[in-house]
Amino acid sequence: MANDETPSKDSDNTTPKQTFFNKARQIRLVMFAIVSTIGWGINEFIVFLMLLLLNYITPDDFLFRIWFYDVYKIIVAQFVAILLVMIYNYFINKKWTFRKQEQEVDFNNLIQFIKFALVGASGTLINLGLVHLFHITLGWNEYLATTIGFVVSVLTNFILNDIWTFNPRFGNSKNDSSN
Repeated sequence: MANDETPSKDSDNTTPKQTFFNKARQIRLVMFAIVSTIGWGINEFIVFLMLLLLNYITPDDFLFRIWFYDVYKIIVAQFVAILLVMIYNYFINKKWTFRKQEQEVDFNNLIQFIKFALVGASGTLINLGLVHLFHITLGWNEYLATTIGFVVSVLTNFILNDIWTFNPRFGNSKNDSSN
């Protein structure tokens, strides 16, 4: 009971509990947000270009056909943008945001990219669901809908990538004396 209610109390001589968003994770979150903000700009530009292209190719305002399925143009445009931005985000976050983790351990790059892609896929589902909800169901502006979807998916992607994809526990130590 005392441990749950007063985690900062000196009830024993162990190290104090760390909060989930400790200082190091907060810094990584800011770095991840910077990369994602640049990615968001790229995302919006790709959506804009895709909508121009899709509207030129298929002038129908609501639906067009791909492989016999009715698909909304905004969903296709957003999906393409997400895939391209996911590749950008993986490389930049690997080299900058999670640089310390990359220096501490060796990751199997293929497994790490698969994890990143799975996290990205979950973020994509969240993003597309929110785009559908806000734009198609509620009739909001498509760029506002894609922005909301992108922001929410960035937050969930950061948490999942930080605790799973780039977590040093899932890599091989580069040297035994590392701290």
